[in-house]
Amino acid sequence: MTDVPGEHLDEEPQDERGAPGSRDEGSDEPGSGHRPAGTSDAGDSTSIDPQDPDGDAPTLHTP
Repeated sequence: MTDVPGEHLDEEPQDERGAPGSRDEGSDEPGSGHRPAGTSDAGDSTSIDPQDPDGDAPTLHTP
């Protein structure tokens, strides 16, 4: 057993992974990927919709 994550795993051969960069769908330039930098798709929401806890949820006490 080892404490180093992944040390027990063999490296996947490059020919099984495809050519270097083949999984990369973004641009080589920063901020020039699929979407313009600083924007999101119109249908995306990053806000949180608060909800009441379930009736059987435990009551947590804060110090």
